[in-house]
Amino acid sequence: MNNIERTLKRLSLIIPIFNEEDTVLTLLDRVMSVALPANIQKEIILVDDCSSDQSHERIKEFILNNSQVQGLVLVTNDTNLGKGAAVLSGLQHATGEYVLIQDADLELDPNDYKALLAPVIAGEADVVYGSRFMGKGKHRKQMQSHFLANKVITSFGNLISGLNLTDLQTCYKLIPTPLFKSLELKEKRFAFDPEVTMRLSRKKGLRWKEVPISYTPRLLVEGKKIGYVDGFRALYSLMKYRFFA
Repeated sequence: MNNIERTLKRLSLIIPIFNEEDTVLTLLDRVMSVALPANIQKEIILVDDCSSDQSHERIKEFILNNSQVQGLVLVTNDTNLGKGAAVLSGLQHATGEYVLIQDADLELDPNDYKALLAPVIAGEADVVYGSRFMGKGKHRKQMQSHFLANKVITSFGNLISGLNLTDLQTCYKLIPTPLFKSLELKEKRFAFDPEVTMRLSRKKGLRWKEVPISYTPRLLVEGKKIGYVDGFRALYSLMKYRFFA
């Protein structure tokens, strides 16, 4: 694409947080410890989506302990709006050339940022998705119902969009910030992921790339929040945002 700035100096990491008191500090330490290639700087945008546990206190502790760090932003939602809405709240504050979403749990490994950035740095891709189903595989067996639901959603999304993805529902989506902000996204919960992909699929000339990422799925008893209703909403959103909205 000719209208997207290729020079990547800053990566905006948006981290939506809702009731992740057990994992958020560990995750943030991992994010901080990753050195990005090509002297790219990190902008870390923390969005507390009105957590009811000690997540907000953990975040404030992290910010206090890292007061010298540049590009550390805290956004607080007064009511719980959902993951998609939290990402959009953070997106308003993004100043980097690219945005990457990072969940506050420990399912994904920030060390994969380098692999995600590589195709952009090389000028080979405009949008990069991290696939949990390529290459490295999973660290622990994913719940079969979630695995099958993801396959159905991804296959249907590919069918109606002409894409050739292996993991449409991935959290790791690396997208140019101006493009991301132009999508006029509506979904507030987990249907945000299919909405983003379908809206992007309608943009002509985008070069897509998937790279393998590590994945340690957690179970419902460990705090996993996505459920069956979200799966049906995802299928509805694929149709809606590919053809009608």
